[in-house]
Amino acid sequence: MIQILRRLAFGATLLAAAALLPACDDDPAAPDEELKTDPGTSVQPETLRFINYNILEGMKLDKAQNFDNFVAWVKEKDPDFMALCECNKFTEESLTALANRYGHPYAILCKETGYPVGLTSKYPIELRNRLLEDVPLWHGALHLRIKDINVVVLHLYPFGTYPNGQGAAGTGDAYRDTEINCILDSTIRRYPVEPLWLMSGDFNSYSPKDADVMPANTYYQTHTTVLRSGYSDALRDRHSQFFHTVPTAYSSGDGSALRRIDYIYASQAVMREITYSGVIYDEFTATHSDHYPVMIEFRHYPSGK
Repeated sequence: MIQILRRLAFGATLLAAAALLPACDDDPAAPDEELKTDPGTSVQPETLRFINYNILEGMKLDKAQNFDNFVAWVKEKDPDFMALCECNKFTEESLTALANRYGHPYAILCKETGYPVGLTSKYPIELRNRLLEDVPLWHGALHLRIKDINVVVLHLYPFGTYPNGQGAAGTGDAYRDTEINCILDSTIRRYPVEPLWLMSGDFNSYSPKDADVMPANTYYQTHTTVLRSGYSDALRDRHSQFFHTVPTAYSSGDGSALRRIDYIYASQAVMREITYSGVIYDEFTATHSDHYPVMIEFRHYPSGK
């Protein structure tokens, strides 16, 4: 009798244990079910704000005011990092001093002559490459890393004809095509396994995303190349509405049509985390440059999700 009772108890234990095992066809990670994580250990994203701004020859329209209006504007917008085109007459030291006034202790320039691009940041900046003499870039470009995000800042060739007057009108497009391929070859194409990329600047060219408002026969190849290289348009891929970045109220007297030549591009891993994108139209940006700035906000996971 004792042996029978022991066998019954052992069998009950096996049945109880089997009941705890999942069935063979159970999928513990079914795609249509949200996986639960321990709130105490889950990674929480931070929200980062990024601005791209062509500041017209070193913010010359605010220089007489010691850049006070510019500093107040940046403080109000409170970007975590900001890409700048036309940092004319700044040195890296003087740009860092200006950036410190609006809460960015870190700053970098691609060069200190001509029309350099630069970036200021709340966070340390890792320089990965200055693209100057090694590639035929008219204004130069920067490849940086902030946190684990690759940031490329550029300013493409601004003229309609080839450098030194060579070639017919319109061959400036060919020069810009050469520039953008050099930049892509040195950045996102060179490091394809790195998921987090932003590329921004004054492209001096037009995107097929704006074909709904552009004249027939507009040249789009420069941006078509970008869009085929793993980038999405942070503005028009989120909005059906057209936004112009030139001219501003300051420069509208030249009769120019409304155009977009300033862009922020994002890789898919960044693009899916963007929560806001737009062009900043306000009293300051209307009167202190010939370009309006572009801004995005996006979630960033410290783990590099």
